[in-house]
Amino acid sequence: MGISDRIPDLSDKELEHLHANAVRLKDAGSQIQRQQAEELLPLLGAALEERRLARVAAQTETRRANTKKKKAD
Repeated sequence: MGISDRIPDLSDKELEHLHANAVRLKDAGSQIQRQQAEELLPLLGAALEERRLARVAAQTETRRANTKKKKAD
């Protein structure tokens, strides 16, 4: 099982750390590390964006629910 297969199981914090490490290794790692980082960065970026959108959607839904609750009171 490669690291790319584990991305969905990582916590948000672990995902952020992995992304930061991949960015660092892309610029300063060995040839193999650079290659692996280049392969992972698009996957990590997509996972981070997907999670960000999910958080925004959840926040929007919470705001709507709170607004409806206030109107009902």
